[in-house]
Amino acid sequence: MEQFLAADEDVKEDGQVDVDFFGRPVILTRKGGKIYAYVNVCTHTGGPVKRDGGCFKCTWHGSTFDVESGKALTLPAEIGSKLTSIPVKVKDGKIYYVYP
Repeated sequence: MEQFLAADEDVKEDGQVDVDFFGRPVILTRKGGKIYAYVNVCTHTGGPVKRDGGCFKCTWHGSTFDVESGKALTLPAEIGSKLTSIPVKVKDGKIYYVYP
């Protein structure tokens, strides 16, 4: 079973698209042509993150996260904690959440 999230063409390289996922904020981004999807909640105190060059940066306290792994790179988020990823696939020009 699949859930449509966004058009593939809307997620630009090094960009960010914010989508609603059953009432939860999810971010879609592309790096090296691959799509990554994370629940948009910082592991420190739950603030939103935004794509900032090669990483995500918490807009509240400045923690940074790796785009490919979701791992926290800087404090105040616990180093190694991870943004919650969601499985996605691209099919027929659309990005879908894939139910495990």
